[in-house]
Amino acid sequence: MTGPLLVVDDDADLREALEEVLRDAGYSVTGAINGKHALDVLGDMSALPVLVLLDMMMPVLDGAGFARAMRQVPAWRDIPVLVFSASANARQVAEEIGACGHLRKPVDVDTLLDAVRRHQAA
Repeated sequence: MTGPLLVVDDDADLREALEEVLRDAGYSVTGAINGKHALDVLGDMSALPVLVLLDMMMPVLDGAGFARAMRQVPAWRDIPVLVFSASANARQVAEEIGACGHLRKPVDVDTLLDAVRRHQAA
């Protein structure tokens, strides 16, 4: 089985729905409410996530700020990030932060699971 996933989104309903879908698919999942919280969660995880699913528009610390901060920590630098955003320029944003891919909100469950399988670390 694969390592844990980290889902970062300030929308509690969406985050919890994504977590449930991923758990039902057999993944271990941890959630965070914004980028600052996600950095704290990363520091507390016993096993690093194999993939971060990252919303871009969040209070406190947005997705881009989180990605920049995460890349500054050598142990976290290579964790793949999959952006999910309602923005029309989701692809551009994903490229700018060095994400491995992007999904448009609302996220289709099958598309989500396929993307997670493709992008998680080996």
